[in-house]
Amino acid sequence: MNRKSMIATGAALILLLGGAAGAYFYVDHKKTSEDNAAKAEKEALKLYNFDSNLVKGIDITTADGYFNMSVDQAGDWHIDETDYPYDFPLNSYYLNVVAASMSGLTADHKADVKNDELAEYGLDSPVTVVCHTPDTDYTVYVGNSSVTNEFSYVMLPGDDTVYCIDNGTGNDLRGDISLLRNPYMLNCYDTDIVQFSLVHGDETLYDLTRVNDGNTIWALNAPQPDAKIDAITVNSILTNMVRVQTDNFECFTKDEGELAKYGLDSPAYTFSVVTEDETFTLQFPEFDKDDENVWCYDTNTCAVYSLSMNNAAFLSGKWQDLTVKQAMSVPFIDAVSLEMTIDGEKHTLSIDHEKQVYEYDGNEITAESSEDAAKDFEYLYASVSEIEHADYLEDIPAKMGTPTCTFLYKLADGSERLLELVPIDDESYWAYIDGICLGMTVSSTEIKGTNGCLTFVEKLNEDLGISANKKDE
Repeated sequence: MNRKSMIATGAALILLLGGAAGAYFYVDHKKTSEDNAAKAEKEALKLYNFDSNLVKGIDITTADGYFNMSVDQAGDWHIDETDYPYDFPLNSYYLNVVAASMSGLTADHKADVKNDELAEYGLDSPVTVVCHTPDTDYTVYVGNSSVTNEFSYVMLPGDDTVYCIDNGTGNDLRGDISLLRNPYMLNCYDTDIVQFSLVHGDETLYDLTRVNDGNTIWALNAPQPDAKIDAITVNSILTNMVRVQTDNFECFTKDEGELAKYGLDSPAYTFSVVTEDETFTLQFPEFDKDDENVWCYDTNTCAVYSLSMNNAAFLSGKWQDLTVKQAMSVPFIDAVSLEMTIDGEKHTLSIDHEKQVYEYDGNEITAESSEDAAKDFEYLYASVSEIEHADYLEDIPAKMGTPTCTFLYKLADGSERLLELVPIDDESYWAYIDGICLGMTVSSTEIKGTNGCLTFVEKLNEDLGISANKKDE
């Protein structure tokens, strides 16, 4: 190849390479532009981005009314101003969800909607949500859901664009009354409750008051003030009760006709809970044991909702369910003696707590002389003091029959307690506590069973070498 040909070939290669570089530059530039445009479009779909912890107030305006709400230092939300006719406690968790949804509000895409079509998307009279922060306010207008319920339509102030956001987020932002209201049956803590009662018609099924005397206990005011209440059982019931959430919120109303739809115009049950600050009054209609739900009317807030029958179990409760398990329980440390008579057989347990000496039917017992006897002495006392009652019956005899088992406690403070068991049949007794029978019954196994007190009488006799002949003498 001559010199001219080489120069021509080189020039051609330079032109070819230059063209390739130019084409590459054009394609690369175009891709970069497209990427930047896509990035800009994606950024444009990020409607808001702020710290939800800075939100100290939320305004929601719906077809139901206007709600201006603020949060206190404890994190609880309150209504500061509203034109809604009913006052009710707020669902603080829900309002925190609203703040979180607004703080990272992002659209999936823009909708092709003209200004004269806004009514079709619910944006001619949308729900308005405003989050207040120290620096600025963030507002969104929320319209309807899409036909497929996949998206919700929203707009921002000063922006004609209609955005499509996730429908779940849209539902959170719509400020539905059923979401705004506190979902719990009782808006208090179990430790706040000082009294609660249930009335059916004119009959008080139970009425209890918290008594604080160093130890928190509960006293039954009615219908049987003499019954001893199991504080652990009551506290457990109240702990579960304040966690009960409503199932189906219907409305707020004072209209008798509306209440009649749910049988609440003339309720059968009234359940009241009293705290130091307020009283909650809930009303219920008659119900069948096979019903799945029961309607409830909160007279404080005028809310109508339902409860599952599991959550409304307290309506079927009886005062008898709240009593202590023991027929009569006297702490060992409080007693100086226990006189027992069982079917004519008498035994006396004497206790000297200071000297730590026991006496059984005149026989002195110390741990040093007889460890087994001392142990069975305590077991015998416990088997009497822990006699558990069975069911309560209603057909209480007008006059007390002859007891076949009596247990007389003499206490260190000089007082006495007496448990008397009167046979009903071969298997059970009426229990009379200090001469009073509330319908409590005791099974005969508590006396004669494997762990009954007669079993420990026999063990103690064996420990002390007391034979049947000696007992008869």
